[in-house]
Amino acid sequence: MKKIYYISDYFAEDVGGGAEKADDVIIKYLSSFYDLTKIRSSQFSGQNCFEGDILFIISNFTNLSKESKQYIEKQRYFIIEHDHKYIKLRNPTHYQDNKVPAGEIINSAFYRNAEFIFCQSNAHAECVRDNLLLDNVCSFGMSFWSDDELDIISKNIKKEKEPKAIVLSHANNLKGTRSSIEFCRNNNLDMVVLSGRQAFSEFIESLSCCDSFVYLPKLMESFCRVVAEARMLGLKIYANKNVTCISEEWFSKHKNANLISFVKEKSNENLKSIKNTIEMGSSDLLIEGYEYPKISLITSMFKGEKYIEKFLNNITSQTVFDKCELIIIDAKSPENEFPIIEKYMKQYSNIKYKRLENDPGIYGAWNVGIRMASGKYLTNANLDDIKSREQIEIMVNCLEKNPKIDLAYSESYITALDNEAYEKNSSEGKTYPIADFSDEAMVKCLPGCMPVWRKSMHEKVGYFDESFRHAGDHEMWLRSVRAGSKFKRISGTHGLYYMNSAGLSTSKETAINCYKEEQQVFWEYADVFGLTVTNQYRDYFSRVWR
Repeated sequence: MKKIYYISDYFAEDVGGGAEKADDVIIKYLSSFYDLTKIRSSQFSGQNCFEGDILFIISNFTNLSKESKQYIEKQRYFIIEHDHKYIKLRNPTHYQDNKVPAGEIINSAFYRNAEFIFCQSNAHAECVRDNLLLDNVCSFGMSFWSDDELDIISKNIKKEKEPKAIVLSHANNLKGTRSSIEFCRNNNLDMVVLSGRQAFSEFIESLSCCDSFVYLPKLMESFCRVVAEARMLGLKIYANKNVTCISEEWFSKHKNANLISFVKEKSNENLKSIKNTIEMGSSDLLIEGYEYPKISLITSMFKGEKYIEKFLNNITSQTVFDKCELIIIDAKSPENEFPIIEKYMKQYSNIKYKRLENDPGIYGAWNVGIRMASGKYLTNANLDDIKSREQIEIMVNCLEKNPKIDLAYSESYITALDNEAYEKNSSEGKTYPIADFSDEAMVKCLPGCMPVWRKSMHEKVGYFDESFRHAGDHEMWLRSVRAGSKFKRISGTHGLYYMNSAGLSTSKETAINCYKEEQQVFWEYADVFGLTVTNQYRDYFSRVWR
């Protein structure tokens, strides 16, 4: 028998929330077929012994440690999604069209690596899919009630109702108690403010005594069982679009006893579907998946033997590496990097390698890679820099949600030690200084060391200027901005920049040549910065080096 570990912050015996009640129905159903163990998130540890044919089902996981999530990611697991744990503020309605900025997304790797994510409503499922750009999201289109709960609702359907509106009392302002009370007052509705902390039977009995229910939350509910319960009791519903169950097709078609019968039938179908998904590894509840774009990672390599193993381990650990192609351009390096690259190429079919007969410089090598690239998006993947696991995904997420933006960038930590890890480094929080995008701010090489940009930029303005050895990326970005491109800074620090004292643009030996290229770029693109900025830096870039 398959072993199932059902993990959640709390269970029905701990709290009486809608998520826990729905989980309880699922748990009891699956327990009749499988050896199921409940584990509270705070008590889970990947160090425990989990052997054999096992499946993890993850419900609320706020208390699940980072290490535990990383352990589970390597196993087979489903997520029962309840309340937007992929958003820092847990509320997509803070943002236009419920599209959350890339820098506010969290836990994306945990969601992306799940075999399936199950949501209780189509609107919630689509929100999860569109914010995380996923193709593994399912929708039950319904919550779950026990037979006992449905019997209690059924017994209260015919109760005589007073012409009053029920408003739920909730300490959390996002649940909209004040808005609901104000709605009743503005519409001359007599109201009863009802606590939701009663026993279920008492709550349903109180709910059934009035003829309408007002619920105007300020956050998108993943379903909202109480609104469906009010509908089963025959109450008139006043709700907003944040109550996702009202957008389901069945909501307007069924009510009273008819809805109870429908709920029971739909719940049974969904429970059977979960079991079939466990057995077959496929689900008939999948919604249309997001067509994730391809990303081309361009790496120029010269004397990189010291960094290549760490680099390849970091890049192949990216959350969306399966959506990428890594193009390594060997600029006739005299070192022995290829055996290490070959080892990774045998494991990953999306790694491409090309050795050049001559070293064309970093920008020439990038151009070779760009011409080979088949991705919608490009990024330079430098051998001695380290990306956070989600760096590429976060940048692409931003560009996919903002079609008018051509390039996304963010801060990186700075280290003077080579081959450090992003998660544990010596930066002491120091980051490479960047600013929000503006034409004036482009006087600096704003995108930093690891931006992601649209390949279509090159179709508009051409490739990197290979006459540069140091400032070719700055010149390329300025040329693009002059042509109308817009860039976007993403909040957060998503990389580790190695300030290599012997690097091409940082060593003392090349400082003069680097300055001269920066000087050339400055005067060439002074029209982009504008007169004020030009005057501000005029003296600095007017120096003559001999």
